[in-house]
Parts: sequence; C-alpha cells; structure tokens
Amino acid sequence: MRTQIKNARILAIGLVALFLLGATAGEATAEQQIGVVDSQRIFAEYDKAREAENVFQEEMRAWATELEGMESELINLQEQIRTQSLLLSQEKLDDLQRQLDQKRQAYEGRREEILDPQSGLAVARNEELVRPINEQVSTVVERIGAEGDYAIILDIATVNAFYFDDAIDLTDEILEGLATAED
Repeated sequence: MRTQIKNARILAIGLVALFLLGATAGEATAEQQIGVVDSQRIFAEYDKAREAENVFQEEMRAWATELEGMESELINLQEQIRTQSLLLSQEKLDDLQRQLDQKRQAYEGRREEILDPQSGLAVARNEELVRPINEQVSTVVERIGAEGDYAIILDIATVNAFYFDDAIDLTDEILEGLATAED
C-alpha cells in the first residue's frame, strides 16, 4: 500500500507540474477543469475494496497464528532446556539446543518470508488483491476525466491540498461509476 501511495504521489506531482507548464504556455483551454478524488474514501466505501481488505486481514490472521504457533514451540523448547538442563546428559542437551536453533531459524525464515516489506507474501498478496481495484478505479476516473473534459484529476489522499472547493470533488461520481460497473 505504501509503495502505491508513494507512486501515486509522484504521479500526481508530475501531473500537476505538466498541467502548470501547459497552463503557462497557453495550451490549456478554458473548458478544461480540475477535479479531485479521495482514494482513501473510495477504498473505505467501495464494496470490492472492503471485501479485498477483509480477505487480506483474514490471511494475515492465519499467518499470525502460524507464526505464534512456531514461537510457542520455541518458548516451550527453551523452557524444557532451562528446566531439565541439570537432569539431561550433555548429548541430549546438545540435541535439544540443535533443535532449538533449527526451530529458531525456521521461525525467522518464515517470518521474513511472510512479513518482508519488500518481497514478503503479505506485500505480494496485498498487491494482488488491490491491483484489480486500482484498475477499476483508474478506468472510471479516466472515463469521467475524458467525458468531463478534465485537464487533471488529483487524488487528495496522496497530494497535500490545503483547500479545494467541494464542487470539484469527484469521489461520489467515481463511487457511482464503480457501482454501475459492477452491474
């Protein structure tokens, strides 16, 4: 999600710069408009986005349960070593320590596999779930932009907007477009 927001912010800033350059060069026509949308609101109110978020949260809970189970095994084995160290032979104690080291490595590897912020399963799954929604939103925004002769449509969730007139907010129109696209 953060990468998408960062990319959207860079894209929005680039689009603003292009718009301003075009406007100063006299290329923007008087009929063209500026519009804004609130992607955070779209993701909060669009049914498919909420469904995707629920799926993602359910999968995250399953991964968390898996990691908690592995962590519990580590704690139990550490406790076994601590409480039985005086009763066990050095060979058995070394064997338990090897098991602990292997389980710790397995836990850390699985944790990294799931939660790595660059290439983890969670990041990949989130992108997989969000990609079709982003494509749908982009399609509706592009259609509305072309039909309404908008020069630029900005996402106020990713661009710092200190003020904008509610009259240029297209979020409701985008949500309606997404709803009709589902039918």
